[in-house]
Amino acid sequence: MKWLELHILVPSDSHDAVAEICRQAGAQGVSLYADRVITALPITEGLDERVRFFKAQLSHLPEWGLPPVQHLTEQVRDEKEWAEAWKEFFHVLRVGERVVIKPSWEDYTPREADVVIELDPGMAFGTGQHETTQLCLEFLEKLVQPGMVVADIGTGSGILAITAAKLGAISVWAVDNDPVAVLTAKGNVARNGVERLVSVHLADGCEDAPECDLLVANITAEVIENLLPDFARCIRRGGWLVVSGIVQERSGRIRSALQQTPWNHLQHRERGGWCAFAARRG
Repeated sequence: MKWLELHILVPSDSHDAVAEICRQAGAQGVSLYADRVITALPITEGLDERVRFFKAQLSHLPEWGLPPVQHLTEQVRDEKEWAEAWKEFFHVLRVGERVVIKPSWEDYTPREADVVIELDPGMAFGTGQHETTQLCLEFLEKLVQPGMVVADIGTGSGILAITAAKLGAISVWAVDNDPVAVLTAKGNVARNGVERLVSVHLADGCEDAPECDLLVANITAEVIENLLPDFARCIRRGGWLVVSGIVQERSGRIRSALQQTPWNHLQHRERGGWCAFAARRG
């Protein structure tokens, strides 16, 4: 199959909206970087119509109070070219004190106590380069304790689920509604040798999630707000919720919601215009 690769140069404040537009246009995988969004549309029947829809939606960003697209490039690639093209943006990265994200094609000599996550994200979100992923990883490093049961909603490449397992979780339930992400996450779970600890499922939300000690969701502010009651039902009393994918302008509603029962001990981090919250279930 051939793909239309799209590089959308746009400020991070618009990443949330652009990623959603990509998905609505039928994109198979979305990668977010500091200054751009990279995605690809399958070259199949109806592509022209999907591209017109995609560009029309992007033009509405200023109307929604978001920074406009600065530049858009298009390039036709075959499957192998697309899978290789974005690798120039993905290198070994240390996040927090112990977590190291290592691309599968790069070498790295770990330090003592390093928790190394080897990834091949393919066309799924989650390389560790984006601020939201880093903020979640930092919270996981702080909050995951040996023996915990963890749920990862919107797992993408599986980066957060794998990290939770390597930090000591005894069971991680990971879910995504994108079949490409599910396949990618399963591959990365196997690559990191945590198949007995991490299960990956194709589904929406956390309806089938087990009762857990920590739930992490790096998705969008709107979806997080809608799912908070479901999150509360999944998390044991005393357990933790970690959420990100929230642009600063939309963080107020999430903060307010997490200041209500049953949440307490609210913690907040932000970076590059993005926010993450951790709250304990009372």
